[in-house]
Amino acid sequence: MKKIYVCLVGLLAAGTVMAQKNSPVVNGKKNPFIGEKAPKGVFAQPKGITLWQNDFSVQTDWATGNAGSTGTPPHSAGDWTITTNASAAPVAALNPAAFTSVANGYAIIDSDAEGQSATQNAWIYYTGTIDLSATGPNGDQPFVVINFQQTHRRYAESTYVIYSLDGGATWQEVEVNATQTQNTNTSNPSTVQVNMSNQIGGQANVKIGFKYTGNYDWFWAVDDVKLMTPDDYDLEMTGAHWGSTGSWDVRLPYYQIPLAQLTTIDIGGIVSNLGALDQTDVVFTASLTAGGAIGTSAPSTVVAGSADTLDITTPLTPPATVANHVVNLAASSGATDAAPTNNAITNAATISVNNYIYARDKGTLASGSYNQGQGFEVGNIFDIYAAATLKGIDVVIHPQAVAGAEMYVKLYSINPTGDFVFVDESTPYALTTANLGQKITLALSGPVQLNANESYLIVAGSNGDGGATDDLIVGTAGVSEALTSFYYDMTNTTWYYTTSTPMVRMNFDPIVSVNEVENTFGLSVYPNPANEVINISLNKSTNATISVVDVAGKVVKTSSINGLTSSINASDLTNGVYYVTITDGTSVATEKVVIKK
Repeated sequence: MKKIYVCLVGLLAAGTVMAQKNSPVVNGKKNPFIGEKAPKGVFAQPKGITLWQNDFSVQTDWATGNAGSTGTPPHSAGDWTITTNASAAPVAALNPAAFTSVANGYAIIDSDAEGQSATQNAWIYYTGTIDLSATGPNGDQPFVVINFQQTHRRYAESTYVIYSLDGGATWQEVEVNATQTQNTNTSNPSTVQVNMSNQIGGQANVKIGFKYTGNYDWFWAVDDVKLMTPDDYDLEMTGAHWGSTGSWDVRLPYYQIPLAQLTTIDIGGIVSNLGALDQTDVVFTASLTAGGAIGTSAPSTVVAGSADTLDITTPLTPPATVANHVVNLAASSGATDAAPTNNAITNAATISVNNYIYARDKGTLASGSYNQGQGFEVGNIFDIYAAATLKGIDVVIHPQAVAGAEMYVKLYSINPTGDFVFVDESTPYALTTANLGQKITLALSGPVQLNANESYLIVAGSNGDGGATDDLIVGTAGVSEALTSFYYDMTNTTWYYTTSTPMVRMNFDPIVSVNEVENTFGLSVYPNPANEVINISLNKSTNATISVVDVAGKVVKTSSINGLTSSINASDLTNGVYYVTITDGTSVATEKVVIKK
């Protein structure tokens, strides 16, 4: 089983869904561009000058180490190596590595090769020291950037530039690649530049290196490392925080939006200033290619060596027509930028305005959520902007799910204290081989009216098979902000939040059947609610099997019918919702019945 772990990154209070519906706390990731403002003064030195460089051609220039079994996290296997094999990466799309000096050697750590049981907490560092002080070979260097080439496929690992100011006695770290999307590749190669003025500028006894922590993740390779003086003006467009804000009070990105739920989209661009000087007139621009909607931020100051999020002043509203909207991002200022090619991100996202589907996942399956054969539910919060009738829920099934696994979908409303309140669900459905790796649609037991200006949680789930197999695996694609996608673990009856976006979507298509399979038998059950007896009536004579299934998916009664009518003794059934299913081997029909005594 590969790359399908659920990401449980935050525990809510036991015994309750959440204490209150607050905006989520941002994960504690370090931003390599945010730091104390560097000392200012007259900057008369030429820009973009290389102060030190190394291409890994002399392996003894570098030393490796790891945290061992007592580290946090512990290290068990998988260290850095220096190789001249240009195809050493475990990802074919990034082979052969195209580093400028790849033939001389480069550094690589391969978490994937060590397997599921190994963890990595390892580093590689330059054995010499670099003098950036006034007595050094280049004179006083208060403004410094590190520049290196890399190839990297990301899963859940963390990658860092590390540095020491005391000859290696103590080390500190700055995270890089933190905003790279899970299960995506860098270009081959990509160039990383991090302003390190606040960390190593003007220091006399500097060491630098790279650190990797992971567990059955992918890999990281680096080459052609330089310390350079920064240019005066160098902006970089590094990403965006976008979405629509409704009753959940968090900016939720929707990659598919039904026309009835169309609303304004707020976009905040993350702009980094890699240059030596503050820029006081930085403007962020976001545009939608279909319909030509454009939004800009107010001119803002982005301090040298830092990053800031600049929000467009007026949210964008896509035209109310079916279309795919490509989102483009750009940063600009009145200064001449030293590297303008990194000032824009084209095709940062695609938003599909359509008739019926409401989706928060990015659309291309990347990984999956499961519980190793134990019961679980996983899904997303959706804000409803206009009242609508929900018929069904779409779920993308991971290709490594197990045929025969029994699953369902559920709808929860959210009460004023933030608790999830059951509203409706589908009948249990057994996955077929044809379902694996595909989107399936499961109908709720009846149409449900969703209220405007309310939030709902939809989930896909399974009661599991006791751990005999991996059972249900729900596809994931993209990253969710904390407390916007949720995972319920039935082994400890606890709700968690997950930052891997489940591929669980609302389907408002009016032709979604009330039952998963058309009721070709004309099945009806009565009385409903029932007490002692459930009567069954068909519109055609049939020799078929009857099952009564409870809401947990357990078959509690079986019987048969040969003709038009039958009945089932319900005297031993407790109060609740049950499903009566009839099948003759080729067709299936299901009706819900309530037992009330």
